[in-house]
Amino acid sequence: MGKIIFFFSSPCYNKSMAEVTMKLLIVDDEKLTRDGLMNSIDWKSLGISAVAQADDGLHGYETALTFRPDIILSDVRMPHMSGIEMAEKLQLINPALSIIFMSGYSDKEYLKAAIKLKAVSYVEKPIDLEEISDTVLEAKAAVEAGRKAASSKALSLARSRAALASRLAYAPKGEASSFLSEDLDFDFPRDEETVFFTFLIQFHHNTYSQDALTAILEPVVSQVLDGLHLKEIHSTRQGLLYFYHVWGHSDYTANRKNNLGRLLEQALSPLSLHYHIIFGKNVKGALHIHDSYNSAVIELQNSFFQKYNTYRIYEHREIYDTFFDVSTLNMDSRLSETLLRKDQKQTELLLEELFRELMPPQNVLPNQAKDLYYKLFMLINDTCEILNLVLPSAKEPGDSLWGYISECESIYELQELLTQKTQQFFSQIQNRSENSSTVYLIKEFIAGHYQDETLSIKDISEHVFLSSSYVCTLFKNETGQTLNQYLTDFRIDKAKKLLTDPRYKITDISARVGYSDGNYFGKTFKKQVGMSPSEYREQEGLT
Repeated sequence: MGKIIFFFSSPCYNKSMAEVTMKLLIVDDEKLTRDGLMNSIDWKSLGISAVAQADDGLHGYETALTFRPDIILSDVRMPHMSGIEMAEKLQLINPALSIIFMSGYSDKEYLKAAIKLKAVSYVEKPIDLEEISDTVLEAKAAVEAGRKAASSKALSLARSRAALASRLAYAPKGEASSFLSEDLDFDFPRDEETVFFTFLIQFHHNTYSQDALTAILEPVVSQVLDGLHLKEIHSTRQGLLYFYHVWGHSDYTANRKNNLGRLLEQALSPLSLHYHIIFGKNVKGALHIHDSYNSAVIELQNSFFQKYNTYRIYEHREIYDTFFDVSTLNMDSRLSETLLRKDQKQTELLLEELFRELMPPQNVLPNQAKDLYYKLFMLINDTCEILNLVLPSAKEPGDSLWGYISECESIYELQELLTQKTQQFFSQIQNRSENSSTVYLIKEFIAGHYQDETLSIKDISEHVFLSSSYVCTLFKNETGQTLNQYLTDFRIDKAKKLLTDPRYKITDISARVGYSDGNYFGKTFKKQVGMSPSEYREQEGLT
């Protein structure tokens, strides 16, 4: 008797189907049939990446739960569980599954069940492998078509939800009412009693594209909200600010928001992202979602004074007409004083005080803080000019100090940058002190060895354990003179003093100050002093 092949598929979306290739499960109680299908068909050429098998409907059901096939090729009549029963159970779990039925029986009940499951096509024994292959290709095409249709529908739905989320965030009550009166292709509460709140996730210094960041973020947040039985619609602004309008409970206490905040922190922690999470106030009815959104945006200002990867909950506070006057701290004059005194300890204490004074509950705007830090950066630069210090070049975008400051998204970043700047300042002060000590050693060595006609820069550099090139550069930077010029000046100064003593002949003086060649000494002396040694002695009235 011929085996009838029935095929059915449902074009429902399934995230497990995202791969190009597919998996197939063969379910038949006849081992010969299973082995024949496994070994006689080139499954890879059909786009099937993996094939598994089971010997009855029950084992087929269990195998499908773990193997997660895209297509099942199954007998109908089998012990323990029929192919029809197995298909019905699997369809409840995965409506997108495509199943091809094989049967050598044509009784009406099985045929009716197959038709109910939209089974099509049949082939009689002996099994035609080519027809099996064609049917598998049909099933594969149906799965692919289902994916595309479901993906298109999911994308359209996501856009509709995001559009509503944006409208409710930005629109006043009157306009929001018109949005909610439109037909929606998803469930959304429009009554005036449902409690909503908005939370924001603001990302900082993000290196991902918006699509990549969204793909990372959405499943993480969805898993957290699903676990708390919360529903949401969300959207994004400029790819860095994501906002979620949430509902699902009758009330959201601070404790519940704290719990949600902790869960979101835990879920996002492995992702190596910098962010702040801000919870807006509770509101009743979707018409007032913009109030919750606005409260979260206001609270977001304060996240500038908060560490990354933390959350804040909106707190009602009085809005002051004036903000804290940062000029009352007198930071610029006080910092200038400690820098000019080269007092590192007092400077560090001053920066700690600055940080404390700008933190909440002070009513300080982020731009106020940035402006103050900018002035302090400029003050350090000015002090460096006064003290003739050169700090390492800062990596400032566009060589603009303000651009460098304005890119900071947290007071912690500003504080770290200012601290680094002052550390560089005092490091240069320390280096200058150490360099001055080295110059002193060089001068001391020259004073003790200038009479040696073979004295060289190499001898001097070896004495201070530095390279010749470094010694020359260091000496020039510290004294404004080259090392050779200093040695020549030192010898000529000594010669001038000896020339004032008539007991010494000029040839003796030449040897005493490191010149074995009297003629060379005479030329060098005249070049330095403007007259010969004898003329100098005569001028001094010693001849």
